[in-house]
Amino acid sequence: MGFLLLIFITVICLFLPTPVQAGSGFYISGELGANLASGMNHFGSDDDRASKCDEYINPFFAMVPGCTDPDRGGDASKAVYDSAKGVLAGAAVGYRLKDAYPDGFWGGFRIEMEYFFRESEYDQSASSVATRAQTIAKHRGETALSAKRVGSITSHNLFGNLFYDLSNTSRFTPYVGFGVGVGFTDMDWSSINARNSDPTAITSISDDLCDGIPGCDVNEIRKNLAGTTTSEQAALKDALFGYQVLFGLDYALTESVALGVKGRWVNFNTFRDGGSWDRLRSHESNLRLDGSEPVIYRLVTDDVEFFGVSLNLKYYF
Repeated sequence: MGFLLLIFITVICLFLPTPVQAGSGFYISGELGANLASGMNHFGSDDDRASKCDEYINPFFAMVPGCTDPDRGGDASKAVYDSAKGVLAGAAVGYRLKDAYPDGFWGGFRIEMEYFFRESEYDQSASSVATRAQTIAKHRGETALSAKRVGSITSHNLFGNLFYDLSNTSRFTPYVGFGVGVGFTDMDWSSINARNSDPTAITSISDDLCDGIPGCDVNEIRKNLAGTTTSEQAALKDALFGYQVLFGLDYALTESVALGVKGRWVNFNTFRDGGSWDRLRSHESNLRLDGSEPVIYRLVTDDVEFFGVSLNLKYYF
């Protein structure tokens, strides 16, 4: 469908009248294509405390050593995702210096302001691998399920580009370019960690936890923790600064219209976002009944890059 639309626009441009100020140097362009995004490593963490320090799970937390200390460790994990593909579309306004410097060095350059949209459909689930000692110990039998999922990553991108057109006597014009800009990026992400429903499998609550604490019952605390889940489903967002390397080949259909193929490799800086869990051990994202110790998670990935290829149509004024 998109390819047919581009052909239709090309035909229309072929019949447009030659501009009165032809050779002004300004042009507009549009493109439609596909992208291939790289695999990603996700690193997750939060500022939780051990389950024994959760008032919803253990009403006697205040008498457990360390549960009221200012330092909070929390969990940490890693999830790995394969590459993904999706659509790429954009538009740009540019200026060709050739018209201002027909015989000079600068005549080979073009400057351009570009917007493009990309959507990469990962649609993948990955097992969550613990990266801290206390989390690793908990995963040995106590955790029944630990998984992360990424649906799609979308970004609205604004870039300033500099191109150099390789001069020749044919209708074909190869070019290379470089750009810098920002990508306003959204990531569909979810996470679930479920504990074993069997209280005897809850090994993170030690047998001596209640020693010296009147009224405290280890078995009751294990029952409170068994079968609980920590989960989140969110649209994470971040503004990422990045750069891109571009290359392509244009074919002059007329003096004013060029049709071409463009490739790009885009690399962004680290994606970071977070928030409160939807459910923390099957209750609100807080350690205390009075809401005084909220728990916040954080997701980080530094593998935000993709390769794109598209059909490109330019109209010179």
